[in-house]
Amino acid sequence: MLSWIVKGQETSLEDWGLCHVIGDDGLGMAPFHRLSERGPMQNGVTDRGYRLDPRLIMLAIAINGDDLPDYYDKRVQLENIFKPRNDPGILKWTYNGETRYIEGYCVGGLEWDMAGREYTFHRAVISVQCPDPRWYDPQVKSVVFNLGGGGDAGKAVPFDVPFTIGASTLDVSQVITYAGSVRSYPTIRITGPITDPVITNALTGHKLDFTGTTIDAGDYIIVDLGYAENTIIDQAGAYQDGILTTDSDLTEFALLPSPDAPGGTQTITATGAAISSATSITLTYHNYYIGR
Repeated sequence: MLSWIVKGQETSLEDWGLCHVIGDDGLGMAPFHRLSERGPMQNGVTDRGYRLDPRLIMLAIAINGDDLPDYYDKRVQLENIFKPRNDPGILKWTYNGETRYIEGYCVGGLEWDMAGREYTFHRAVISVQCPDPRWYDPQVKSVVFNLGGGGDAGKAVPFDVPFTIGASTLDVSQVITYAGSVRSYPTIRITGPITDPVITNALTGHKLDFTGTTIDAGDYIIVDLGYAENTIIDQAGAYQDGILTTDSDLTEFALLPSPDAPGGTQTITATGAAISSATSITLTYHNYYIGR
């Protein structure tokens, strides 16, 4: 089932209450292109990877009015929910208990050409452009590193994420099994007190290294690794991108899918010093998919 969500208001596109999708195009694997370069004396080219391209989704829909007033009312309703906006709508797909979202902007359609009309029955097309072509599971996944500190005698405690109470230094690892089919760029919140925090994906070696930085008790930073973001903001809303070391991987740190990560499994490690029981690190992400 397909529906369209704008500002939290969801409208079904497949129950004939307003309309019904009678055909679709562009819902499968995301479009992409490969990058290459060629030297002046080189035979062939050197492949440099790939990039996903924006996705264009075409929805063929039909409306069926009970009478002329109902027919025109349904036209107006569709035009209102798909009118041009500066913020994206969400195309929602549900099937067999699974839900996927993709965000996009209506870029055309609903012109109500007479060739598609038979009295109060009318066929039309809606065009939705998705700058990020990945579908995603709307359920947010969270990995919480509850970090203890203080005291003198070290003792292991069986929390969800293993850690040791009794030391002021931190060295905690969490295994994540990522279920998506394309990379996910998480958001990480680091709450103080902590000095020299470092977050590392052990599989890739990519790290976020804040050596030389102290986050005081009650303060925090939020690292948004989304490709369009790549920002570090503190509790006051100030940008703090400069506190990362130069060998950090702000644009590359990600959760990898299978088979790049065998079974989607990878270990995230957090280290730091001068921690207390108030210190915490939370990593949140969505599962992203190459197609519906």
